[in-house]
Amino acid sequence: MERRMLEAARKGNVHELEDLISSNELILEEMDLEGAGHTPLHVACVAGHLDFVRELLKHMPKLAEKVNADGFSPLHIAAARGDVEIVRELLTVKPHLCTVKGRERKIALHYATTNGKADVMKVLLAASPESVEDTTAREETALHLAVKNNRFDAVVVLVDHLKQHKKEQVINWKDHKGNTTLHLAAAGKNFEASFAIPLF
Repeated sequence: MERRMLEAARKGNVHELEDLISSNELILEEMDLEGAGHTPLHVACVAGHLDFVRELLKHMPKLAEKVNADGFSPLHIAAARGDVEIVRELLTVKPHLCTVKGRERKIALHYATTNGKADVMKVLLAASPESVEDTTAREETALHLAVKNNRFDAVVVLVDHLKQHKKEQVINWKDHKGNTTLHLAAAGKNFEASFAIPLF
């Protein structure tokens, strides 16, 4: 039964989901208790099946908060993939998901930034403006990650957000090695980022 549920999630088969739930109303609860945190919602987010995600969240919204054994919540996965609609859907059900920490204390904004998913970054920052100040286990802000990964569009989104919310001091925060974002931009000869990041 569990295998059928995961296969339905992989394919985005909402009818199969409904059939499984009608034959065992507790199937999602049972899977939640048994699994190592990897739920049909994780699978549906990886596959990008918005309708399946919606239906699962109707039946069991708390699945959105589960972090799997690899340290990913469904929102981390959707943010890394750049799936704006699934990100919005997850945040509609559980707005606080922006601050759920996964592996190395990364939040969804960190994954979206690392992968250069500017549209998702904007949605996450709108839902949780203060998340721009969250740091990873290595004391990196989203801006550090944008510079390190040469994501110029992400740098622009973050700098604009910092200015809008009067949080420019974040630009001068140091990571675990004592580097500010400007240090990283200069060291990596990332001239675009150097020009985008204002001096404070």
